[in-house]
Amino acid sequence: MKPSPEIEALVRRYLSGVDNETAFNLLSTSSDFLGIGTDAHEWWVGRNELSEVSKKQSRELTRLREGLPPPHLQLSHLRAFEDGRVGWAAARSSMATLGDPVLMRSTFVLLLEAGTWRIIQMHNSIGVPNEDLYGFELTTSLDALVSSLDGEGDRGDEAEASAGTATVMFTDIADSTQISQAIGDERWSAVLRSHFDVLRRIVEAEGGTVVKTLGDGGMYTFASARGGLAAAVKIQRAVAKASPGVDFRVRVGLHSGDVLHAEGDYFGLTVSKAARIAAAAEGGEIMTSAVTAELAGDHGLEFGEPMAVSLKGLEGTHRIVPLIGELE
Repeated sequence: MKPSPEIEALVRRYLSGVDNETAFNLLSTSSDFLGIGTDAHEWWVGRNELSEVSKKQSRELTRLREGLPPPHLQLSHLRAFEDGRVGWAAARSSMATLGDPVLMRSTFVLLLEAGTWRIIQMHNSIGVPNEDLYGFELTTSLDALVSSLDGEGDRGDEAEASAGTATVMFTDIADSTQISQAIGDERWSAVLRSHFDVLRRIVEAEGGTVVKTLGDGGMYTFASARGGLAAAVKIQRAVAKASPGVDFRVRVGLHSGDVLHAEGDYFGLTVSKAARIAAAAEGGEIMTSAVTAELAGDHGLEFGEPMAVSLKGLEGTHRIVPLIGELE
């Protein structure tokens, strides 16, 4: 697989609003051609069907927009690849219709036909918020998680939750959006699957439990502070040996204290603080609360200088300590 400037140029040309005849010639002549639009009923088989419908839609939109400037598509991201006779591309763009700009996502599959790249499948979509689809908003990143934790200490019926003490660890891949754009969603998904599998093995080997994954991050609990810190060190070592060509760094945060446990999840102030400590770390860093560092002791561990920081959503300043690694 390799990046394809030729396919990128073809897709850019297609999306730029070329005339119907030019667009028609960029499509595959195969009867297996498939075009999928944003409307639930827009499913066109064969380029002739798509072409005829597109011409009719163009006339309808022209009448509807009479007196208005033609719609302008603003391309923000475009990536294209090829492997032998197959190519693919993905684009993000915005287009002004009759109101505010609409965010569009487009994907393309291409085939080499007589030495020329042609689109054999295309799909345009408009993103739907998770809240509209599921009835509530899903957490998609550690930053979103940190924002959602305010007031979560009151969550649930404490009569149905068990209380205890645990060390909570959060991990998060720094700059993951840029990395996924650079290597493609398919490869990035494979990298994440491998990453989480490695983390699971490390966590379980140190006596910990995988609570949940959060987009490109995860939440884990340990019965001991020492186990959590040992796992954090091993995670950073494993990340340093990640697959060639996919360079990323992980930020890790830990805190120990009382937690509430219900339905396989953990919540409370300790969880909130652990997430905020992770968010305060840089990629490649392990940050732990002073409490966790003191519980673990310095036997076999090397800590940096403690620092006082503000943590989002938590009053006052908090002492956190960088964990440099394990002593040789």
